[in-house]
Amino acid sequence: MIKAIEEKAEKILELAKVTKVPVDVSDMSRKLDIVVKYAPSTEFSGLLYRKDGKAFMAINSKDPEVRQRFTMAHELGHFFLHPQKDTFVEFRDSGTNSPRSLKEIQANQFAAALLMPRKNLLKDIVSYQETGITDKAIQALAERYQVSEESMNYRLRNLNSIRSTH
Repeated sequence: MIKAIEEKAEKILELAKVTKVPVDVSDMSRKLDIVVKYAPSTEFSGLLYRKDGKAFMAINSKDPEVRQRFTMAHELGHFFLHPQKDTFVEFRDSGTNSPRSLKEIQANQFAAALLMPRKNLLKDIVSYQETGITDKAIQALAERYQVSEESMNYRLRNLNSIRSTH
């Protein structure tokens, strides 16, 4: 399933003609006619609501910008991977790596693949082959892709580019 999600994200990036990072998920949402609103909340990080063929997304404006970008990409994951009509999907970030529903895990995998495209990332880490991927390298890559260091670390582990102990 992970491979299928990865391929779906790559196909969407290709169709959207996205070749450079950081990926502009706001622009992607706009082009899909998804109405995006930002609102402060202590209850959710993001949500996607579909009704009568229209999609609406809410993003927690209190979250850091890198979190908002990941949340938007996560909700786009629901948009593409779980296209049921008239649905409401809420994403709460507990700040832990606790198990979530399969749909939430899939949306997170999609978000990572969308924001940190495999081809771009593998190209970028070539320069770290001699020194290895250090904390400083993860920080630099996270800044380049406009994601959290935690997200970058997780993505690199999933691509088998660093050991799980990092």
